[in-house]
Amino acid sequence: MTTHLIATDNPFSASEQDILRVLADTLVPASEDGRMISAGELDVAGYVAANAEPLLPALKEVLAQLGAEFCALPLAERVSRVQTFSATNHELFATILFNIYACYYQEDQVLVGIGMEAGPPFPRGNTVEAGDLSLLDPVIKSDRSYRR
Repeated sequence: MTTHLIATDNPFSASEQDILRVLADTLVPASEDGRMISAGELDVAGYVAANAEPLLPALKEVLAQLGAEFCALPLAERVSRVQTFSATNHELFATILFNIYACYYQEDQVLVGIGMEAGPPFPRGNTVEAGDLSLLDPVIKSDRSYRR
């Protein structure tokens, strides 16, 4: 699943896109045998812009903190900086990582690489039987305290 933005619609500058690409490569590198692509080969910026818009301001701040020099660092130094960031900003790091994983594991080449069939997992072979939705009436009418 590759998402492409029109250049004028992209909320990330060229520099931010480079830093995000290198960050994605650092978190999910390509396999040594070349069978699995890296996350940086995907349009992570487009995915985040289309699917996680509330994350944009915080992610842009993180990219600014990493700075353009992050792209030129050796892998070991990039990993060290990412580990430091993840330890001091655990929730934000988890959100960024989740979105990079979500983008990565929707890509057909990745799915095939891990032994799955390309394409969305539903409805391939999964039939949803039509049901009587009135069976939900008691739940709908009940106290909603469990939903808080």
